[in-house]
Amino acid sequence: MLRKITVASWFGACLALCSYAQTLNVPISGNLANLVPPANNCTGKSGLACVMPNIYGPRGLVLPNSTYAARFDSSFQSAFWALNSAIATQITLLPVASPASGFTFEFDRSTGVYRRSSQTFGPVLTERAETIGKHKIFIAGTFQRFRFDTIDGKPLHNWPAVFTHVAGTGPNGAAEPYETQFITTNNSLDLKVNQFTFFATYGVTNHFDVSVAVPFVQIGMNAASYATINRTVGTEPALVNGVLQPCCSSGPPYANYFDPANPATSLTHTFSNSQYGTAAASVNNLYGDPSRHDAEGLGDVIFRFKDNLYHGERMSLSLLTDLRLPTGDAMNLLGSGAIGWKPFMALSVRTGPVTPHVNAGYQWNGQSILGGNLITGTKDNLPGYAFWSAGADYGVFRRLTVAADYIGQELINAPRIGVTTYTSQLPLVTTGKVETFGSAAPVTNQTYNQSNLAIGVKASVIGQFVVAGNLLVALNDGGLRQKVVPLIGLSYTF
Repeated sequence: MLRKITVASWFGACLALCSYAQTLNVPISGNLANLVPPANNCTGKSGLACVMPNIYGPRGLVLPNSTYAARFDSSFQSAFWALNSAIATQITLLPVASPASGFTFEFDRSTGVYRRSSQTFGPVLTERAETIGKHKIFIAGTFQRFRFDTIDGKPLHNWPAVFTHVAGTGPNGAAEPYETQFITTNNSLDLKVNQFTFFATYGVTNHFDVSVAVPFVQIGMNAASYATINRTVGTEPALVNGVLQPCCSSGPPYANYFDPANPATSLTHTFSNSQYGTAAASVNNLYGDPSRHDAEGLGDVIFRFKDNLYHGERMSLSLLTDLRLPTGDAMNLLGSGAIGWKPFMALSVRTGPVTPHVNAGYQWNGQSILGGNLITGTKDNLPGYAFWSAGADYGVFRRLTVAADYIGQELINAPRIGVTTYTSQLPLVTTGKVETFGSAAPVTNQTYNQSNLAIGVKASVIGQFVVAGNLLVALNDGGLRQKVVPLIGLSYTF
């Protein structure tokens, strides 16, 4: 079982311990109910895909002022969609070990029996052109462990984000000075995935193989956001002859606070997923987030069809097609939520103990809720990508193969996340100065590259049992990334 994930950033852990506001329970009732935004597609839902949209509660970042609509928006909220799309896209990119057998066979007409056709066991993550052989069967299982730590080169454990007050919340929709107040946040996301994949390949003919890959996924996701209200000088509401006016004083009363029982000093609050228990109770809690910490289950099943178009003495060329079915639960990030189709070619050249190989193709993805907008429930296409690889496997001796591959992927028109700056409109009460803060924000969709180096070994231990190990090393930082992804596997051919 995947153990519970803890927030990895030091500031998140420290501030969570220090924040008394963590256990605040503010019911959405009375006049406050008229001032909060309406429920949305993620309200009350516990799926991991709704962790970030739900992090501040069922209605977004809203404060418990029952007189004025204390609502805050941010480009960071738009970055939620970029983040979820990045996660979903990464699910379509998770490297899967080659379902090609370590042993390949061809029929020797002179002897009337099948003989081993390659001196190596082939690559680990890419494909070679040779087929397994007529009526041969290959079964395998692999385990991969993903610990994502950056997105577009920025640490997942330290995201800044600024939320500005919505405009026009005064009488008759007038803009008021307290709307210059804003909320700064430090955010941490801990995303971990264990993937167990089972493979089977059957040689229909000497030149045509059919394979299936069935992944079982365990995913852990912890999110934490430490929020601070930044009050600006002289912008609080005022009591004039006992009547509350929107402007202007240094307080009390106050426009923005987290705890209605302590409006003067409740300026900080730590939010995290699954902090309040049941979804039903959380829907009516201003800060309640029912999102879970982890999920496990079937991922997206992949079928592969391999047709060997040419097989010569030294060179072999095959056309392959992957069909990915959306069998994984997208709302829990166990699958992409979209059908995928990936045609590609594999070329192998045999030169004794060394077998160079090349792959190239393109992945098309269908529509998914993870590629669209979770708040509104609309779908959009996940980004497609071109991919290519080049490498070689070397038979050190008959029972041991070492493989190395460069693997490149060019994601087309994919969402990205950047960091902008926000400058306060007025001096802050805390410093008496105008201050500037960093804030995460989505970037216009871009085409970008992910490059990796795969280094692996395959060893025949007993008979036709083959043990495999591989390290996938990130060479750049585009998209959702981790530095090194380990893989271990065991296969058998009969």
